[in-house]
Amino acid sequence: MIVRSNGVVTYVGKDIAYQFWKLGLLGRDFHYRVFVERPQGPLWATTSAGGVTGHPLFGGAAYVYNVIDVRQSYLQKLLKQALTAVGHPEGADRSHHFSYEMVALSHDTARELGYAPPPDSEDARRPFVEVSGRKGLGVKADDLLDTLIGKATGEVVKRQPELPAADAERVARTIAIAAVRYFLIKFSRGKVIAFDMDEALSFEGESGPYIQYAAVRINRIFANLQQRSGLDEAALLAKLEDVPAGELNGENGGHDLWALVLEAARLDEVVETVIRTLEFSVLAKYAFSLAQSFNTYYNLPASRSTVLNEEREDVQRWRAAGVIYVRNQLTKALELMGVEVPGRM
Repeated sequence: MIVRSNGVVTYVGKDIAYQFWKLGLLGRDFHYRVFVERPQGPLWATTSAGGVTGHPLFGGAAYVYNVIDVRQSYLQKLLKQALTAVGHPEGADRSHHFSYEMVALSHDTARELGYAPPPDSEDARRPFVEVSGRKGLGVKADDLLDTLIGKATGEVVKRQPELPAADAERVARTIAIAAVRYFLIKFSRGKVIAFDMDEALSFEGESGPYIQYAAVRINRIFANLQQRSGLDEAALLAKLEDVPAGELNGENGGHDLWALVLEAARLDEVVETVIRTLEFSVLAKYAFSLAQSFNTYYNLPASRSTVLNEEREDVQRWRAAGVIYVRNQLTKALELMGVEVPGRM
């Protein structure tokens, strides 16, 4: 049933019309207004009437990815069938359901957010607390981020007590966003996510802040090197092709740097896999593995890994080039997840 006898369109009927609009097949459009002005251009919103002219073209997408949880799979199949039924099989081919499992809360996080179930309830005996709008258990993103920012600020202040309050909060916001984004994609889409704030914010283990810290650590190496010797990254990389390749071919005692560079070079391959499979956890696992690989490399004996204190110029240049490449690839991976690298942590 798409339209009831009283003319009211059902949920699936509205979804069909909306899918047609997304693909540019509806023949009708919304009115638009400027929601907020931004330096990079205005953010637009739909409006029922009185919109402005000269807005960008919305709808008519080459591909549509509907990001809705797995419980909507049947309705998403109906959308594709509807497109085929009215003579748009190519539209069905361009429509994709990006499904994911339920996002719940760990008991500790639910308790901290004020959603702990009664101790003697069935929900209290489950391994996680299910978020349900029908039960009145809905976590607002702003409230969650505010709580995470507060916790992250405390950690930043503990590590950097000399940091001005405004700077500490700015760093904490970047860390909190990384914590949420990484936690939500590090699991495969078919697995229930029990979000835990302490696990997400951890600076150790598989977390967004851990990966951020690896990039920050590399940036600090080169900041210290420039301060000590006046060499910036451009100077270290200049005329690299003329430097003997002993650090890469094993003459200096190992292939540690080469192995690290090869791991960093896998980013394009990983991204192609993510696009093909729509499985973002592949990118998350790769970024974590690369951060781990760098930390393992830099914890090797100084004779095999240090950049800052290396006295042999050719070795220092090769190591600097390799570590810069790793930092750049790690930063790109974080950017693809919507995560920034803070100036310090």
